[in-house]
Amino acid sequence: MRHGYIAATATRRELIAELERHTGDFVVGAEEPSPYDLDLGPDDEGWVLAAGERDGRAFLLDTSLMLSNEPDMLVAMSQRLGLVAGAGAETVSGSFWLTAARDGELLRAVYVQHSTQTRGMAMGDPLPSERDHPLERFGGVSAALAALGLDPAPWLDGGPAHGLRYTAARFPASGAIDAARAEHHRLHAHPAGTEPRITVVAHE
Repeated sequence: MRHGYIAATATRRELIAELERHTGDFVVGAEEPSPYDLDLGPDDEGWVLAAGERDGRAFLLDTSLMLSNEPDMLVAMSQRLGLVAGAGAETVSGSFWLTAARDGELLRAVYVQHSTQTRGMAMGDPLPSERDHPLERFGGVSAALAALGLDPAPWLDGGPAHGLRYTAARFPASGAIDAARAEHHRLHAHPAGTEPRITVVAHE
C-alpha cells in the first residue's frame, strides 16, 4: 500500500473547493467508471489523484501522500464539511497516519513512521476499530475509516471518479498538530546509526 485517502460528509465539488481554499487550484479531468481507470500517480506536472462521491460521502485517492497527511488542514476543512478524515500508509518506510475531525474539532490523530521514530504519536481517544486493528498495522487504516462511516471501498469498487491534478504549488499552512508531530519526532527519533533496516513487505 502506498497511497492515502481523504473522505468527508460532502459532495465531490465541495471537497475539491475546500481543498483549493487551503492548498491551491486543482485541474479536474474527465469522469471514468473507476478510480483505477485513471492514470494515477506522479508525472512531470505533479500528481494525478482521483476524486468522487458515493452515498453522501466524497472521496479523494491521494497518490501524492501529502494531502491526506496534513492534519491541521483536515481539521480546518471539517469546519465547513462536517466529518473529515485523512488516512494512509506507505509500507516501505512503515508509515501509517490518520486524522479525523468533526466541525473543526479534532477527534483522533495518529502518526507512525517505524523507519525514523521509536514510537508513534497519538492524540484524541482511540477509535473502536483500533482494539482489533491498530493503526500501525496493515488493515488498521481501512478499519478506522469504516468505523468513522467514511469507508472508501464502495467508491473504489464502483466509482465513478474524476482525475484531479495536484501540482503542490501552494502547501497548506502548518498548525498545532504539525508542531506536536515535530516535537514528537525530536524526542523519539532513532539515534543515528540505529535506524531499522527498511524491508519491502507485500500484503493482500
